[in-house]
Amino acid sequence: MKKFLALFLPVLGALYLSAYLRNAVLDVVYTDYIRIINTYLKQPFSPVPYFGKDVLTRLPITYFERMINVAFFKYSTMFDMSLGIIFLAMMGIVIGIFMAKKNLKLGYFILVMMVVFSLSQWEMLTNGTGWVHFFAFFLFALHFYILDSYMQRKTKEKKFINILLPVFTIIFVAGSYSLAYAFTLIFIITFYTFYKKNTKEIALTIPVILSLLAFMYSYANSYTEHAGATTESIIKVFSRDPIYFILFGLNTFASDIISIEIVNKFSISIFITSIIGIIVIIVYLYAIYLNFRLKIYENTVFPLLLLVSGFFSHSMVILTRWIFLDPMYAMSSRYALQFGAGIIGIILTFAMVKQGDREITAFSKVFIPVFILMFFVGNITTANNELRMAKYRMESFEVKMEVAKNFENESDETLKKVLQYHNPKKIAEALSILKSKKLNIFSE
Repeated sequence: MKKFLALFLPVLGALYLSAYLRNAVLDVVYTDYIRIINTYLKQPFSPVPYFGKDVLTRLPITYFERMINVAFFKYSTMFDMSLGIIFLAMMGIVIGIFMAKKNLKLGYFILVMMVVFSLSQWEMLTNGTGWVHFFAFFLFALHFYILDSYMQRKTKEKKFINILLPVFTIIFVAGSYSLAYAFTLIFIITFYTFYKKNTKEIALTIPVILSLLAFMYSYANSYTEHAGATTESIIKVFSRDPIYFILFGLNTFASDIISIEIVNKFSISIFITSIIGIIVIIVYLYAIYLNFRLKIYENTVFPLLLLVSGFFSHSMVILTRWIFLDPMYAMSSRYALQFGAGIIGIILTFAMVKQGDREITAFSKVFIPVFILMFFVGNITTANNELRMAKYRMESFEVKMEVAKNFENESDETLKKVLQYHNPKKIAEALSILKSKKLNIFSE
């Protein structure tokens, strides 16, 4: 039955998100697509833009996907969005298989799938360029699953995959997500090496470290434009407003429970979101503590891998996105995907705690259900609000479609506001490329 659920629930989740997209978006380029079109679509089948020191920051796998999209789908944003949902479903299947093998309770199956297919990710879902991010997190989950399996029973095949998969993922797919992914692998493999007292296993970190160094070299030679970001140093900002960093960090964790849309809708104060953030941090630490105190890692390290990955993801966002000087910025929907790994790790940890004859304290008996209730309410509230917002998002896309088709007669301000890109000249240039090549909204 649970093996069936491992496939059925992800398929159901994919259908749910597909229905949402049909009611919320249209096939029209905007925001990040403008930069991508100007960079790559003048010669969509040419690999030349990837011949540079910054190649790994350009996510090389996108070159092949873009060729397929242009050749067969006239550069459809809906094709990209569909790919995103497919990879999200594949990630759900991997996690579902793990849960089925561990015979975890149905309630935890449902909770985990609520995270995987949460509409708190609406911004990534409705922007087709996010497909590669969903692909990356599918690969993360797949590798974590295989690494966990290898730690339970070693085979040459599993070892080969554990060497090859992180190299492929970091070099071709993961981009800046590589940092949290690589740190997670290094941390867990090192722990496993000392735990098993088998120093040979530390060799599994070598391909991870080498791939990460290659990415860091590429990143050091790249240029990333952050519209609206401060140019001040972190020291200067901290000396002027040290509380800002505390609030920013707490709200980053609060977004695991409550979305920025709900915060704005109900005018929830930053004091409340900070309290929620503190609670989430405590839950993270408590889940990690349970993994070690109850020695869950002897049975599986999969929940711990997801937990550490989520925690590192939070840390990376705090370290790289404080530059926008908005304490609520990291609650944005665009970060929900990477933070979701940590929540899944927490839920799986609690599921493992509840399983079998493990002795748990009275604190755990109260704390675990309370957190699960908090998460459930937050997720349902976000989903309900996003389903309500779908018609308004569709109206917004209808305007995008109209403006994009008529771009030559629109003002710079209209182009910037509607197509959500800071440079109207670049918008016009991108749409001119599409028009000349009869792609996307200009396809026949």
